[in-house]
Amino acid sequence: MIGIMLENHQYYNETADIVRLYLGKQEIKQLEKALAESQSFFQGDNVLITSRLEVTDKSCICISRYQDAEKYEEETLEITVDTPDKKALKRTVKKSMYKLLSRVFKKEFPWGILTGIRPVKIVHELMDNKFSASAIHNILTEEYLISSDRAELAREIAEIERPFVYPLADKEISIYIGIPFCPSRCHYCSFTSNSIVAYKEYVEPYLKSLMEEISRVAEYLNNEGYKVQTIYIGGGTPTALSAEQLEQLIKCINRSFGRQFSEFTCEAGRPDSITKEKLRVLYENGVDRISINPQTMNDETLKCIGRAHNSAQIEESYSMARAEGFDNINMDLILGLPGENMEQLSHTLKAIGDMNPESVTVHTMAIKRASLYNENFNNLRIGDDENISQMMEYSKQYLRQLGMRPYYLYRQKHMLQNLENIGFSKKGFECIYNMLIMEEKQTIVAFGADAVTKIVINRENRIERQHNIKDIKLYIENIEEMISDKLDILEELRKTY
Repeated sequence: MIGIMLENHQYYNETADIVRLYLGKQEIKQLEKALAESQSFFQGDNVLITSRLEVTDKSCICISRYQDAEKYEEETLEITVDTPDKKALKRTVKKSMYKLLSRVFKKEFPWGILTGIRPVKIVHELMDNKFSASAIHNILTEEYLISSDRAELAREIAEIERPFVYPLADKEISIYIGIPFCPSRCHYCSFTSNSIVAYKEYVEPYLKSLMEEISRVAEYLNNEGYKVQTIYIGGGTPTALSAEQLEQLIKCINRSFGRQFSEFTCEAGRPDSITKEKLRVLYENGVDRISINPQTMNDETLKCIGRAHNSAQIEESYSMARAEGFDNINMDLILGLPGENMEQLSHTLKAIGDMNPESVTVHTMAIKRASLYNENFNNLRIGDDENISQMMEYSKQYLRQLGMRPYYLYRQKHMLQNLENIGFSKKGFECIYNMLIMEEKQTIVAFGADAVTKIVINRENRIERQHNIKDIKLYIENIEEMISDKLDILEELRKTY
């Protein structure tokens, strides 16, 4: 067990976040001083982490300690500030703990003390406050202990994003529509996804409720003069629906919001769910960007991760999409899948390069609590940290050579080597929705089971959320309540103008 004892502060979550970087899935508990200082605590493999904060008018000192049955290490960090605010105090606690544990375990992470999912937001805030490129780099590397290459990557992505994110427009929004069905469940997946075979009886009632939610909320948005910039249909796997069901849904969307969108994306992520009929429905009804997601082009790995298709089907689905007229196709891959190394990754990147998509999203494997892999983590043949880092560097270099550049980035908890997910695209094929959802400068109205609407009030630097019910059956039964909740929160947004 890992015991954490705090002295003179209550920043447990910040302390625990850094501890988890180094000690992973081990049990962590906050301890009272009496238990932490008892000799019996150090029997066995227990570890005591102590964080003490001393604050004066002009400075704060954080003393971090690591102790187990055989080792004792201590780190003292002092910062001088005119008025120590909560953010500065939290950052000091994290920096002190990170410096301590990096020395104990002789290991540093590329994103330093950052554990949040949106590191590029920090760069945008600094740019908003007119910091120079060199000043931003120094703040990222010195205040957040981010590696120099990741600091430069974050700044590069922010520069690319800004023309798409700014200027801010109060009445411009984006739409997310969730389809929580898949042909089968991938072993790494933690999203809301249900077998479309097992849940067959719920598909039509779900679509009926979903379209009711879309139509009713759209009426309000249209009356208030909102303009929809982008639409994103995700999942699950939207193309798990039949061609007829897809057409019914997309016509409802177009009828509700019109067809003048800057971008209309539909995930067609599983090649085993794609047909010519479905692709034609998407194309003829205004969808101009799709995502066909191989994750890997190695057939043995595809079987291992629970994908019910092979690499030949991926290439066939891609060719069909091109034949139907799609000229903006994204492909996803995952680094660190069980059993894969640089040889398998090289094969996947070459195969994707030969197909020549407009964008590629590189994901780092994350062992999420709701995934099947979480239950069998200790038995998985996952590459070591150094191997995963090399995979990411190789992928970045390869995709840049294909003429792509990184245009958005996000991170997740439990990612291998605490790395990142990066979207690459050819210039002019950046996914606008992806940038908007990451930087949280635009309201996203979300429809469907487990969808989360984010109301962004920029003038107050505030975000309000409305969560739809996750369970499909309960979503159907309670659709009126969710429509009412969504209209209520949108009315709150209207009052801020």
